[in-house]
Amino acid sequence: MIMGVPVIYTDFDGVLNAFPDDKVLRRGGVGHTGWLKDGDPRKPLYDAARAFRLDGNEQARTPVGRFRIHWSTELTDAMHALAVSGRVELNWLSTWQPYCVNTLDPMLGWDPSVVHNTVWYDPVTMERRLTGKLSTVLSRVRVERKSNDPSPIVWIDDEECYDAAVEEVRAENPAAPVLMVRPDMHIGVSRRQWKLIERFVDDWSGFPPLTFDNEDGSRAARGEHVGL
Repeated sequence: MIMGVPVIYTDFDGVLNAFPDDKVLRRGGVGHTGWLKDGDPRKPLYDAARAFRLDGNEQARTPVGRFRIHWSTELTDAMHALAVSGRVELNWLSTWQPYCVNTLDPMLGWDPSVVHNTVWYDPVTMERRLTGKLSTVLSRVRVERKSNDPSPIVWIDDEECYDAAVEEVRAENPAAPVLMVRPDMHIGVSRRQWKLIERFVDDWSGFPPLTFDNEDGSRAARGEHVGL
């Protein structure tokens, strides 16, 4: 069976926009953990070998408020490059849906003619906001199942990629492998997870029908998740 181009659905908050511990951030952020005591779970979480450096720091202004954004340009540039090269079909699947094209794409340096913005909920009535992400992915799995050249799917979300969702996707018997990635919201996609995604994109033939990767980081450095 011939496989199509891999499809990536990515969330923003907790995936690209990280929510680091305030004290860690004030003391230098990722890679600056020498002041933390051994045994502090934040130390391995914010280690440079595990997390991308959050060198992007801007305030996103939207009609519903202003939000401080912290992201890794290394990560966002690498993800965008996959789309520009035609190696993947890159899709936003985020509650930032109304602001992806005019706010997020310019901020990250992403080309909106290359990166697609998935419309999955009604921003006025909020209809489907609680169920739309999963149903979008399930719908795409069904579409690919009917295709002669089904595309593998990568879904990256720190909240929606959970055990029950994994089982719902598995129950659809995907025709091509599916990779579900759950980052830790404090660091976003980890270096290990990004390597896994790149390996999947390069050669998904050795992957099982469904792979679930959960970089939970023990949820030790809990902070308030402030986003859309």
